[in-house]
Amino acid sequence: MLSTRLQAGRLRHRIDIVAPTNAQDSTGGTSITDNTVYANVWAAIEAVTTKDNLAVASFVSQTTHKITVRYLPGVTSAMQIWFKGRQFQIVGVLNPDERTKMLVILALEINDSTQQKTAQSGDLS
Repeated sequence: MLSTRLQAGRLRHRIDIVAPTNAQDSTGGTSITDNTVYANVWAAIEAVTTKDNLAVASFVSQTTHKITVRYLPGVTSAMQIWFKGRQFQIVGVLNPDERTKMLVILALEINDSTQQKTAQSGDLS
């Protein structure tokens, strides 16, 4: 069960919530690296589960995180979270008690995201 109390002292990680720009490139496609920072907020990040899967002759790690932030309208599963060079794909956004006090974001860490850097972002902390 999710706690419906926001403990401000636990929000000690500075994260970027990032939205894709959906701008077309010269070939008519969209770039997955063009993103806009939607919000820079304080958050609590907790690892929930992890598992390794065998895919294309190598292991792929999949870690689920629970990220808690103060309520912020407009956060969707089309967005990502960037934290200290790591990237998380949002898979669900919950407003636990429907009182618009906090959001609980469920996210998957993108495999090997510690090695991925986006030239536009600089330091992702």
